Amino acid sequence: MSSYRKLPRSVTLVYSPYHVGVRSHKVGGGPDFLKSKGLETSLHQLGIEVSQVELEHVDEFEGEIGRSFELIRRTSTAVTAASERGSFPIVLSGNCSASLGVAAGFHAYHYRVREKMRIDGQDLKEQGREESPLAIVWFDAHDDFNTPDTVMSGYFDSQGIAMLGGKCWKGLIGSVPGHRAINLQKQLIHVGMRDVNELERRRVTDAKLDVIWGSEYDNVDYVPRLRKLLDIKTFDLTMVHLDLDCLDVSVGQANQYSAPGGLSENDLLGCFDAIAQHTRPVCLTVSSFDPSLEGVDKIASIAIAAIVTLIQTC
Repeated sequence: MSSYRKLPRSVTLVYSPYHVGVRSHKVGGGPDFLKSKGLETSLHQLGIEVSQVELEHVDEFEGEIGRSFELIRRTSTAVTAASERGSFPIVLSGNCSASLGVAAGFHAYHYRVREKMRIDGQDLKEQGREESPLAIVWFDAHDDFNTPDTVMSGYFDSQGIAMLGGKCWKGLIGSVPGHRAINLQKQLIHVGMRDVNELERRRVTDAKLDVIWGSEYDNVDYVPRLRKLLDIKTFDLTMVHLDLDCLDVSVGQANQYSAPGGLSENDLLGCFDAIAQHTRPVCLTVSSFDPSLEGVDKIASIAIAAIVTLIQTC
């Protein structure tokens, strides 16, 4: 018996307008920009109740790593609270690392539900299961698979997938309520990766991650390839991560790291429809959107359309 609904009655928008823990007018401004372009109104038009939560400043924590992990912890708490209310959590964040908190928050909720069902005497196939039940479809121009030992830029937010897989920062990740490592080979599909160096490409390939690679020179059939992978992997409960630089630069520049060879509007909407048709989406992160760059009105409209597609199709 499933404890999840297909169509959410409500959505909780969790605003995290920060860049590595600092309130920012660049990628930190993306959440407010999406709000100003009618995200909440578009969800209301589906007949869905919308509530909002904004994460408080974390200025008292030292350094970008300390601040970032506190935001991850607060994100986890907010996602758990939304899920327990039966509300679909959508986290609007400046940084990709927010998805660590989203996954952890869902895990905390999921295992509380499973424990309650166990106490109530229901037969659970997952009883005693340690492996995370959460699958991930990650849209991004970049691998986000760096670790402190491999990253040359020093950029903390380039390590999100590695952290989700338990590859680094194990002590601090252990402080995030609900965190469980994801089996990346089994439970991850990465869509749109293209802006990587040779070391990053080799690490992704060696880890045997499922990647639908972007290309500046070839047409990529993103939607049918994603559908095929979803059929093979038989994902169920799914977190979607949308870094808007997965979109091609011909659409607009989502952030300073945008690169050619990405998804078109139709590609992204088709992929979100495929996810909703093949899996049970349970949470969504939208990140890394800088509204000070070119083409941002178009990018915002695509992001809102993708969110609506995911919510109304599932």
